[in-house]
Amino acid sequence: MSFLVVIPARKASTRLPNKPLLDLDGKTLIQRVFIQATKSKAKKVIIATDCKDILEHALSFGANAILTDSNHASGTDRVYEASLSLEIPDNEIIVNVQGDEPFIDPEDINQTASLLENNNQFDITTLFSSLDPSERNNKNVVKIWVNDNEVLLFSRDPHDLEEPEFIHRHLGIYAYSLSTLRFFVSLKISKGERNQKLEQLRGFENGLKFGAIKSVAKIHLGIDTPSDLEKALKILKDGD
Repeated sequence: MSFLVVIPARKASTRLPNKPLLDLDGKTLIQRVFIQATKSKAKKVIIATDCKDILEHALSFGANAILTDSNHASGTDRVYEASLSLEIPDNEIIVNVQGDEPFIDPEDINQTASLLENNNQFDITTLFSSLDPSERNNKNVVKIWVNDNEVLLFSRDPHDLEEPEFIHRHLGIYAYSLSTLRFFVSLKISKGERNQKLEQLRGFENGLKFGAIKSVAKIHLGIDTPSDLEKALKILKDGD
């Protein structure tokens, strides 16, 4: 299996300014994500950022890092720009690992790439975990319906597809080939993406086939708020 990991990291964040450089028990958030990604089977891990401070920090701890346009609308666009600079073939698998997931399990990265490599019917692959009943009606929790690894729908509304046995919690990691990524970023924002603020719906509503596999990780925590930061620090402290 051959694949690359690209980690998009932007400086701007309304809830947590300068988020990638936040200290998490002696290492920054972006450093912890990078370390986890390097434990996967990826042949290369690259940080793609819009900020010179983040770039210099990434280089200081030995990361491969690329400075990208600050005007990108999404992390996917940033991943695409970084991928182009690597001069890779169109069939190269790229795994987009979010830059705010310090506890990402390396095996989840591997299995997301493997699902794409071994299933020609899928254009993009992703992850899911069990949906806690308390999260079912929470619009901040993105739902995914999966049947035999095939994604039936993404939505914030649990009632958009009345098949409760297939509903799970979506985790924002994606694998795609460079050619698929090129097609995706060429698409206009779709109706569903605009209404639900879910970028994956742009591909889904334009005929791209998504596959998904269940996460093996014990911890699923993206750092988006001060509360998330506190939870992460507690996890790290308790693990010492």
